[in-house]
Amino acid sequence: MKQFLISRAIAVCFCLIGCVAIHAQKKTIVVQPETAKIFVNGSEVGTGTYTLKFNRNTDFYMLRFEAPGYLVRSVKLFKDNPNKTISYTLQVDEAEKNSVGGDTEAGEIANKWFDVTCRDGMTEDIIWKRLMNIAINNFDDVEVRDKDAGWIRTQWVSTPFPERTVRTRLEIRLSFSGDGKISYRVRLESEIKDADCRRSNCFVKYDRVLKKYVDVIQQLTTTVGSNL
Repeated sequence: MKQFLISRAIAVCFCLIGCVAIHAQKKTIVVQPETAKIFVNGSEVGTGTYTLKFNRNTDFYMLRFEAPGYLVRSVKLFKDNPNKTISYTLQVDEAEKNSVGGDTEAGEIANKWFDVTCRDGMTEDIIWKRLMNIAINNFDDVEVRDKDAGWIRTQWVSTPFPERTVRTRLEIRLSFSGDGKISYRVRLESEIKDADCRRSNCFVKYDRVLKKYVDVIQQLTTTVGSNL
């Protein structure tokens, strides 16, 4: 009887150890690039590498990884994942790679109005023709061309990337400087959306401008004006 009780106690002990091992698993997360920030359930916990502990009441964690120049990635990591080490690689943000923005001088032109005061001696007809040439040379089609109102607006031009799509258009409006000079306000509109979004309101303002459109404002300035 005594031997039986001892054997049973040993069995229970091993069972408890096994239960603890099952309900307190550890998994190591490795992210590339190494500079990527790791977020667990919305809270930042580390950079590049982090070890998660699954307790009895935790079946999964929501993970998010962020790094400059890369697309944000969100995943759900389950406790029953058989791997002890799980690696994730972030995808390069091609839209950001092919655009300028942030603290750069060129990036500050996105979705902002700039004044272009036309040079003295230029007639309204010459100014209008030059403005139209710039619009047509840089964009596929012009949606609004109202010479009397001094209003030009191109159609959106969409540029697709693997994960996101950027669209851009140019708008030019006649303004009044108050000193008798002809002046226009110009703006490069830039918007972005996830490539798989099919809703009508997918596009949102993008604070970056595609590199191929960066020189448009400068073209307007050097062609008809003298300053931004």
